[in-house]
Amino acid sequence: MNATVLLTAVDINIPGYQILKPIGEGGMASVFLALQKSLEREVALKVMSPMLAANAEFASRFLIEGKITAKLQHPNLVTVYDIGSYNGVYYLAAEYIPGGTLKERLAEGGLSVAEILDIITDVAQGLDFAHQKGFVHRDVKPANVLFRNDGRVVLADFGIAKAMDGSNSSTVAGASIGTPDYMSPEQARGEPVDGRSDLYSLGTVLFEMLAGHPPYQAGDPFTVALMHVTHPVPELPEPHVWLQPIIAGLMAKQAAERFNTGAATVEAIQQLVAKAPEGVSLHHSAGRKAGPAARLSGSAATQQRTRVSLSKQAQRPSWQKPVAALGVLMLAAAAALVFWPKPEATQVVSDSPATVEFQPSTATATDGTSLTASFPAAVAPMAADEIENALTRADVYLAKGTVKGGEWEGRLLVGPDPEDNAMYLYQRVLSAEPENKRAKEGIAALVAFYRRNAHELCSMERWISCAVIARVGLQVDPGDDTLVKLNAAAEQGQRGETPRVPPLPTQ
Repeated sequence: MNATVLLTAVDINIPGYQILKPIGEGGMASVFLALQKSLEREVALKVMSPMLAANAEFASRFLIEGKITAKLQHPNLVTVYDIGSYNGVYYLAAEYIPGGTLKERLAEGGLSVAEILDIITDVAQGLDFAHQKGFVHRDVKPANVLFRNDGRVVLADFGIAKAMDGSNSSTVAGASIGTPDYMSPEQARGEPVDGRSDLYSLGTVLFEMLAGHPPYQAGDPFTVALMHVTHPVPELPEPHVWLQPIIAGLMAKQAAERFNTGAATVEAIQQLVAKAPEGVSLHHSAGRKAGPAARLSGSAATQQRTRVSLSKQAQRPSWQKPVAALGVLMLAAAAALVFWPKPEATQVVSDSPATVEFQPSTATATDGTSLTASFPAAVAPMAADEIENALTRADVYLAKGTVKGGEWEGRLLVGPDPEDNAMYLYQRVLSAEPENKRAKEGIAALVAFYRRNAHELCSMERWISCAVIARVGLQVDPGDDTLVKLNAAAEQGQRGETPRVPPLPTQ
């Protein structure tokens, strides 16, 4: 469980808003459906992660997000209404888009080619507007594409956006990394990016919608990031090969070889559709409402066609050239994970948490104290290479997620993927080898990390944030005495009492 999820268990009382229910979460914040009382309208209330809110720099960036997005008034971009903080809780109120996300639509399946091209056109138009205003999104992905009731889409979450004119010299946590499935090669290398990076990400979304899976797939995010840099532009399967020029124009490895703007992308789509091969069907959709621009899913674009030659596709970039600009840590982590044997799929015995048995295991935290945690009893044996692979991945996640002020601080440790985080991997190893020293040390390091952060927050009287972080730590070790006391102190503080903050254990 991600730390942000635990916000639902904390009393968030923001004046002027009534929280109705949680509707989503991301690396930086949780999102709730709320009622803005003054106007009696529903809004999407974005509440910053307590771990990030404790850092003044991150909090400043969160406020910058709202100011950025408020400047971007466009039919294909989410509108921001309000932004602020109250009692250490940072929030942003935005337009509530009720139609769900593209990520959910992809899970359901059934999008026609016409609908897919309409979605790409809508997002490209929104990006074109943002880029003209000098902003790059940096995190274009299906989860950030929302559907209005009329079927049109809007792009949400400029949370890691950056002014392209350099007025905001720093980037938000994760900006150089983004979401690995969808980030551009230059973003993977940590280089400066412009609007063409967003267009690359848009190309990955288009590929996923047409092919049914992201363009590059691997067992860990670091390998995926490396694949965006070193692998060729992916090829679409039949019967969508006729759209390959759009993929090539969006996903060229060199930014100079991509479409320059969102408008150029829309124009290329329109030209290709006009010359689509005979027999191609866009599968008209009657569910779309007519809008100001011609919609492929509601037009007669497929009635008359001439064949188009795909032999003159955009020239492929020289992706084979060595990439020397990758960060040392990222390259080392990715290389280790690429060449380490990947575990074979194992049969799932039960997917019901209630059927999992637990067994105790003792470890020593990095602050010298011992701890006893409960780990899931072995469901299936693990081969030696599976154990080594799991430990390697967990160690990388731990190293990146516990760097104070780092781009991945607090992430990859206990979530968001329930089966691909440091805690799960260490516990999985301990379920197979209860005395595995490396896994025990990893669990101990996780507990020590959450102790330190919760203690710092409680010492600052940031009671809500302290409670959230302490409870995340208690997921790792439910019996840790220090975390239990820190959580209790945080609860007292929230009630207006003056608790004694317990000291951290000494060696």
